[in-house]
Amino acid sequence: MHLRHHGWEYVVKTKTKRSTAISVLRWTLLRHVTQSLDQINDENTKKNALWEEMHWLNQYWAQPIPKSSIVPKYWQRLFIVKSLNTRRELYEYLHDEEARRERHRLRMEKRKESIVAMSDPSRLESPFHKTIFATLDMKYNPQRWPNLYALAQAARLGDFFVIDGGFEFAHARHSYFSSLVQRVFRCFKHINHFHSPGYIIISDLMNNFQTCHHPLPHEHSTYFHSTRELYIDLFDKDRLIYLTPDSPNEMTHFDHDAIYILGGIYDDENREPLTYQKAVRQNIRHQKLPLEKYLTFHSTSSRALAFHEVYNILLTLKHTNSNWIKAFRYVPKRKIANRIEEEEHSNDDDGEENIKSVTFN
Repeated sequence: MHLRHHGWEYVVKTKTKRSTAISVLRWTLLRHVTQSLDQINDENTKKNALWEEMHWLNQYWAQPIPKSSIVPKYWQRLFIVKSLNTRRELYEYLHDEEARRERHRLRMEKRKESIVAMSDPSRLESPFHKTIFATLDMKYNPQRWPNLYALAQAARLGDFFVIDGGFEFAHARHSYFSSLVQRVFRCFKHINHFHSPGYIIISDLMNNFQTCHHPLPHEHSTYFHSTRELYIDLFDKDRLIYLTPDSPNEMTHFDHDAIYILGGIYDDENREPLTYQKAVRQNIRHQKLPLEKYLTFHSTSSRALAFHEVYNILLTLKHTNSNWIKAFRYVPKRKIANRIEEEEHSNDDDGEENIKSVTFN
């Protein structure tokens, strides 16, 4: 059956009900028009015919269709496709993409509102305090509340630990930040052991490949805060202490007024003293943990510790008045040949705790 061009335009503009005979005829003619799009020269007429098909499928077959404009590359694909099932799949794909873009737009608007609220200079609390309390009421797991409130208290009082996220160049660019966040979450496994934990801030993400052109993932996490700002701009330089295994200065006690910085390096094969060089370059105090004083490592074991291990060591020092023996219990046994341990009982004569050496096979 061959129709003239004015016949196609009549079919496109005709509005009928499905129950009538003209509706069946309309759909039959519409199917013929969509099968003969290659014979139509006017691009707008082709689009009108396809829009009419989309609306008909959506009205009578509940077919998901896009509601906004379609980009030219998809129009060209629709013009050459003659299979109805293939076009229906493409209609559904365009609908899903449109819904995804809308969800992303709403998330970005909500995030911008949160950032504006947090950057309000009239607020008296720490700018990182709001990141927890903003979502605390939405957490319905009661077992998490004590941990979240403890972190919120640390954020309010300014009790911070910083993880330097400026070492992407030493790792795989496409996955550095995601892998870093996964390792940071391990810090909270034993957080219920401490009544006053430290709030973690991941800083120096300005040049990060994953986050330089996109909003920061986990920027408003209830457990930590990530920012593009430099830690030397966020805090007083005199309070900063960079913990690096290459420092010649040995840490003697936990400084409650200091903010400790951990290098965001998780690649064990990287042997360069990057954190030490950065601390010297920025003229920041740097220290290392006295591991050799209390532990004997295997000859093949690295002295570098993971984030969660150092985090738990620092919190133990904070809560036990710098008890190194208890703090170094978080060093993995696989690395240690011998460690100094406290005996469970104390000497009744002098009241001092006895110390013994424990060897690991």
